[in-house]
Amino acid sequence: MKKVSVYFLIVVNAFLFFGVKAQVAAPDLRCVSVASPTSAVLTWVVPSDPLGLFTQYQIWCSPTQAGPYSLIGTVNFYLQSSYTQTPSNANLQSQYYYITTVSGTYTSSPSDTLRSVFLNLSNPGNGVINLNWNATKSPLLTSSSTTYTLSRKTTPGSWSPIYTGNHLNFKDTITLCKVFYNYKVEISDGLGCISSSNIASDTCYNVQPPNVLVIDSVSVDDNGQTIIGWPQSSSLDLDCYIIYSSSGGFLTEIGRVCGISNTIFTNTVSNANSGSEGYCIAGIDSCGNFSIPSLTNNTMFLSTTYDLCQRMSTLTWTAYSNLPKGVLKYDIYCSINGAAYAWVGSSNSNTFNHSGLIPGSLYCYYIRVVNSDNSITARSNKACLTAGALPGPSFVYINSVSVNPTSKFVEITYSVDTLQLFKGCHIYKSEDGINFTRLTYISSTVSPQTYIDKNVHTQEKNYFYKVEVADNCDNPGVVSNVSKTILLHVSNDQSDFFNVTLTWDSYSTWLGGVQSYNIYRAVNGIFNPTPIINVPVLTKSYTDNVQDFVSSQGKFSYYIEAVEGTGNVYGFLDKATSNPSDAFIEVSVFVPNAFVPKGLNSVWLPIAQYVEKTDYKVMVFNRWGDKVFETHSDTEGWTGNDATDEVYVYIIEYKNARGEYIQLNGHVNIVR
Repeated sequence: MKKVSVYFLIVVNAFLFFGVKAQVAAPDLRCVSVASPTSAVLTWVVPSDPLGLFTQYQIWCSPTQAGPYSLIGTVNFYLQSSYTQTPSNANLQSQYYYITTVSGTYTSSPSDTLRSVFLNLSNPGNGVINLNWNATKSPLLTSSSTTYTLSRKTTPGSWSPIYTGNHLNFKDTITLCKVFYNYKVEISDGLGCISSSNIASDTCYNVQPPNVLVIDSVSVDDNGQTIIGWPQSSSLDLDCYIIYSSSGGFLTEIGRVCGISNTIFTNTVSNANSGSEGYCIAGIDSCGNFSIPSLTNNTMFLSTTYDLCQRMSTLTWTAYSNLPKGVLKYDIYCSINGAAYAWVGSSNSNTFNHSGLIPGSLYCYYIRVVNSDNSITARSNKACLTAGALPGPSFVYINSVSVNPTSKFVEITYSVDTLQLFKGCHIYKSEDGINFTRLTYISSTVSPQTYIDKNVHTQEKNYFYKVEVADNCDNPGVVSNVSKTILLHVSNDQSDFFNVTLTWDSYSTWLGGVQSYNIYRAVNGIFNPTPIINVPVLTKSYTDNVQDFVSSQGKFSYYIEAVEGTGNVYGFLDKATSNPSDAFIEVSVFVPNAFVPKGLNSVWLPIAQYVEKTDYKVMVFNRWGDKVFETHSDTEGWTGNDATDEVYVYIIEYKNARGEYIQLNGHVNIVR
């Protein structure tokens, strides 16, 4: 009995709690939408009612947040989640709404109060419509979007968004001459419903001029015509672009380009090759409103001067004005003799020097300005000049390049046309005939002139030379023929040491060519001024027999002399010599090993060939080391007079052709 009483008491208490005090919460009001000029729709989330206590929803409204609020309707169906207020004043001003739930005799606390969005439109008649609206709640519901969408449409027409953001105002610039616009504002909720404002409408007029334009560039083409370019206008109703020439503050219309996407104009009557020209543009819309003219942009006018002595062109041009984002640099382009234009340099000022011009060549230039972010360029007019030069000698000619037989240095002799002024000559040298380096500069204007090149190894290699005239400005002028030294090689076959073989290469070049070669020989270091032979031009070798000179010291020297042929246009007839080259004949000494003082061979005489006579000495010693004979002549012998022994020792000392000292030792027997 005790347990049954307790259970009954719990049931009674639960009944009292739920039956007497239980109630359903207010719905979660999410959206208020002005559906038509005479109605407003409220949307909410249905509250929980597990015990089925719901009686009705009560809809309350007030034109002010502070109230008083009036009951404008009830909903008796629990699952209904929207209510339409008809009629509604939400099209006239913003309305405040909340909802309560009635459960039997109990009424819930109010829901969140939401405010209908009211869109205000102000049309001051200046072509800009001012629009502002209120928030549905401050702060917004956590389930609400944070951005508003402002849409616009004509009648008839469809809605198009013109603004999306979290601001509560917007200025709409009218781009049509006369138009009737409807506007509304919407904000969505996570539930999926949308709070929509009233529709604000008015007849709108475009009285605003198009936005001010900016010229990108004014360039000059190859014909001297100016090409003007600009970005498309941001004013959507722009009808035409008006192009003006600007001079001294006065604007003259020179053309129109219609169509908002057409942004280029060529002035076919411009004369930008003669001077800088100024241009600006303005826009006109479909209502006839004119924009303020843009800033004036001037073409770059390029002119050139030429320095004869420097062989340099100086370019000057007018500065480019009002380039968007400023001038970064000026690039200079050049075409030589009609070839394609190529970049030759840049400048941050309005001048540029182009040096190293070749006389007789045509140089054409233009300037290209570049703005600071490399997005815009503009071109100047084209300016041309023909590079000139001071009159200089008509020729420079190498008469000969010869190797001096004594010093072995190269002597370059050249002649210059002295009928024209010049400063001097540059001499160039090469070892392969292709790659030349400047050897020296001769400031003399005497002709002919000889220069001695001492930095040579004429026994080992050929050398090539050419001469370049420096005109009266010290600029390079005409260049001579290239001339090459003769390289001579001499050899001696020791098996046939009486024969010396000479080989050489051709001399080059003469205008008259090579007629023949003279061969000169020196015996004991003294050259005979008369050649030993003259050989034809195609001959490049010769064998010289020196048997007749056995009494000499054995050193033979040679050089080749090229003889120029006739036909030189300057009337020259020259000669050029090769390097000297030596041949050394080895000494041959025959020493008798016995003689008979009182017999047929009564004199002991060594026979020496190609021995240096000034350093020759013969000595004979007896067995006790006493000198019994000495001579310094290769023709004086020992008679053996007063000789008592049968065997004697001899020493022969001499110097060979190379200057080396040699000593021979041996025995000589006296036969009684």
